[in-house]
Amino acid sequence: MKKVKCVVFLMILLFSQFSNKGHSIFAQDLSYESDIEYILTKYLLEEYEEVIRLLNKYYFEHQNELAYLYGLCYLKLNMNRIAIDYFNTTLAEHENNYEVLNNIGVAYFKENDYINAMKYFHLSFVSNPDYAIARENYNTAYENWISERENEQIGPVIPFTERPTMYNSLGWFYYYSGDYHNAIYYFKKSIDEDADYQFAYISLAYIYDEGNNFEAALDCLKIAEKIDENNPDLYNNLGIVYYHLTDYENSENAFKKAIVLNYRFAEPYNNLGFLYFEKGEYSISEDYFKKSIEMNIDNKSLRAESMAGLAIINMKNQNIDQSKAYKESSLKLDYRMNDIKYLTNTLKWNKQLIEIWSNI
Repeated sequence: MKKVKCVVFLMILLFSQFSNKGHSIFAQDLSYESDIEYILTKYLLEEYEEVIRLLNKYYFEHQNELAYLYGLCYLKLNMNRIAIDYFNTTLAEHENNYEVLNNIGVAYFKENDYINAMKYFHLSFVSNPDYAIARENYNTAYENWISERENEQIGPVIPFTERPTMYNSLGWFYYYSGDYHNAIYYFKKSIDEDADYQFAYISLAYIYDEGNNFEAALDCLKIAEKIDENNPDLYNNLGIVYYHLTDYENSENAFKKAIVLNYRFAEPYNNLGFLYFEKGEYSISEDYFKKSIEMNIDNKSLRAESMAGLAIINMKNQNIDQSKAYKESSLKLDYRMNDIKYLTNTLKWNKQLIEIWSNI
């Protein structure tokens, strides 16, 4: 997997209602406002625990008004779930405030909850399309989320830079949220915006393939191929679709073309391993699994699948001890290799592979 980038989020310290004279969200109480000025000074001096202590004096009388400042302090202290609660209190009074929405996203990001982080950064962007911080934060959350995906041929597409890219990225956002209907909608919207935007066709094909709509996936990838014939990701995905259609000749050719375009691309080597296993050519299959492991730099889930392939081949060849050793290595890399649902729905292993694997 790609390493997670180190990021620094730019957070607006206090949104406009705090600072504009004549538009204070605080009650018109001079002693209260005087204390608040002192408390804000403490906040700017980064004395967050002291700010919370001072705010507690006014909590019961002004809790809704002070919720945002509480949230900011807890966010700075990495008490992110408490911060989210206070920010939500603020939203009840200031609905759709883009700065508050952005900071909820920041809190979720700090919890490594990238799905919810993207959700709130997106809501912040929708509330104020000119708010560059939300766009940048969404980009970073998206990159961190995609870096955790086991299927690395889906590169991190930066959203909000141009409309086709934005729509395609929103499609992935909804896909990872489990909303496939909206995912397909935005991938198609990306294509409507730019009929030559190849990534949208590849993305749409990915969804169709996952839903076992292989013919529709193939149609999308053939259009993508006409746009750019030098994309190794495209041919790896094309090989997978042909494999699912049991068109092994075209599948083999597509995987090998992906390797010609990028000889260090680990995925097509792994996929050729399974293809040759299906054809009963176990020696060649074993070579490709080993080559995938050799070329694999940091994709643990892919390495786990390649190890599993080696385990299956050795089981087929009655090398029981070696088969068990490969299976143990596979499970150490990715515990999901013991999950039948993962093998069936995500990796799309057939009944024969699952049966052999289960018997090791």
